[in-house]
Amino acid sequence: MNKVNLGLILIIGLLLLWLSQLADDRLHITVCDVGQGDAILVSWKNYQMLMDGGPDSSVLNCLGKQMGFWDRTIELVVLSHPQADHMTGLIEVLERYEVKKMMVGNIVNDTEEFWRLRELVIDKKVKIFEPIQNQKLKLGEVKFEVLWPAEKGENELAWSGGGNEDREKVLGIQSSNSDVNDISIVLQGKFGKFDFLLTGDIDKQIEKMLMALDIVEEVELLKIAHHGSKYSSGEEFLKAVKPEMAVVSVGKNSFGHPTKEVLGLLEEVGAEILRTDEAGMVEIVSDGQRWWTK
Repeated sequence: MNKVNLGLILIIGLLLLWLSQLADDRLHITVCDVGQGDAILVSWKNYQMLMDGGPDSSVLNCLGKQMGFWDRTIELVVLSHPQADHMTGLIEVLERYEVKKMMVGNIVNDTEEFWRLRELVIDKKVKIFEPIQNQKLKLGEVKFEVLWPAEKGENELAWSGGGNEDREKVLGIQSSNSDVNDISIVLQGKFGKFDFLLTGDIDKQIEKMLMALDIVEEVELLKIAHHGSKYSSGEEFLKAVKPEMAVVSVGKNSFGHPTKEVLGLLEEVGAEILRTDEAGMVEIVSDGQRWWTK
């Protein structure tokens, strides 16, 4: 085979790869298979929002499959809360992708992963903002509303300022003795008539607060909180949300996630259940009227 034919085959191969990865006008929600952790990619055309990054670099494999090979930009990264199983993979993401904006809570988790991620955010001058209940966002034609947290912190945002040399100062005003799960960011999304809820690691107490505020709606898709922990996904909450599909992001673990209790409650409300430890990466697609798994 001469060099001309070889070059032609290479060009055709690249063209076919490019065509196969062209974005359509549908919503794609990918729950990445990152083991015991969370990483959810929401895509519409060439717009992407990544909520959490999992416990390691596994998220990069997911992004490589779901984003065009030429697309190295993520419009929005959301860190639901700064725990390793949601945060660590974002270090690799920031090192390899251009992140336009980042949504973070005003809290510190005094771990090396936290300080490394914070340092990258500052060094790369990523625009950061703190969410608050009722805040509205758009990703192309996908609409989001922040359901939790209910209020912002009183002090300067923990992720702004200098590098790690100001660690003690930041710890002094931004650290918390409470469970960081309590400030997990909760996002409700809408694309046409398709609704979905991304819950981080909130527990039953936060679920009850959301119901008391009358801001919980029925959804087609629910990302199960805290990997199916018995402390989340209460019966009243699931009956209020009444998901058609529930996705559990989970890997091999010693916590018993997802619990039989949660799985039983999901069956009672008629939800189809998919687990990343069984199904691998889960992709849900919607045209704004219908939805299906891919």
